[in-house]
Amino acid sequence: MSTVKNGRCKRLITTLAFNATLAAGCAQAEVPASIWGDTTDVSLGLAASYTPRYMGSKNYTAAFQPMLRMERGIFFLDSLEGLGVQWQSNTGFSASASLGYDYGRADGDSNYRHGSDTLKGMGEVSGATVLNLNASQKITSWLSLNAQAELRMAGETRGDRYAFGAQATLLDSDYDTVTWRVDAHAGSGRFNQTYFGVTQAQSATSRFALYTPDQGIYAYTTELAWRHAFDQHWSTAAVVELTHYTDQVRNSPIISKETTTTSYVGVSYIF
Repeated sequence: MSTVKNGRCKRLITTLAFNATLAAGCAQAEVPASIWGDTTDVSLGLAASYTPRYMGSKNYTAAFQPMLRMERGIFFLDSLEGLGVQWQSNTGFSASASLGYDYGRADGDSNYRHGSDTLKGMGEVSGATVLNLNASQKITSWLSLNAQAELRMAGETRGDRYAFGAQATLLDSDYDTVTWRVDAHAGSGRFNQTYFGVTQAQSATSRFALYTPDQGIYAYTTELAWRHAFDQHWSTAAVVELTHYTDQVRNSPIISKETTTTSYVGVSYIF
C-alpha cells in the first residue's frame, strides 16, 4: 500500500463518487432555515483504493486515503472537493460550487499524485486550483441527471473538463443503498492535450511520438456503488468503476490500456 497522502491526492483527479457515498448520511434533505444552519455535521472515513497510475495507464497502484466532510447550512469543507457551498430544493434539484486542487501528474512513480516511470521525459503537469461545479436533477424517485465542470482557476494552464450523465438507484432500504451511474467525460482542447497529448518538445525528450488530440469526449464511465449502514453513525461503502477511452484520445501513445478499472472499499463514521 502507498502512503495515506498518496491515496488522498491521487483521488482528486478521479471520480468523486466514493466521497459522495461516504457523505450521503450528512446530506441535507431540505434547504436550511438560514444559510449558516443550526448544527454542524461531520463525516470521517478511511478507504482503500486501487487505481491506474494515471489516466490510460495499464499499471495500477494501491493506497489508503482518509476522507473528511463537514457541513453547516449551505457551506461544506470536503477533503476532495475543497471548500464550497451547496443547495438543494424540494423539487429534486441540487447544486454545489467549491474551490479545490488538481495535483497534476508526475513523469515518474509518485507517492502523492498521478504519475508513472512510463512517462519519463514527458515533464510534470504542475498543480492547479480548480472550481468544481455540480448540478443534479431528479427525474423520478430512482433516476437523476447530473452535470459537472472542473474549471482551472490558477496554476497549471491545463484547461477544463466536464461530465454529464445519469444515476439510477437500484436499491434503497433502511440499511442498504445501491446505485448505478453512467457518465460521459469531455475535455477542452487544452485539457486533452495536457493529459493525453505529446508535444514536439515532449516527443524529443521521451519515447513517445507526437500526438495532438482534439477537444471533446475523451472517456465514458460506468460505476456501481453500494453503501451499507450499520447504525446512525457507522457505514461502509464499496465502489467499482470502469473507464473506457474514446477515439478522441485512444490513439495517444501514452494510453496503454483503453479500458481501466477503479475500485474503493471503505468505512465512515458520522458524528
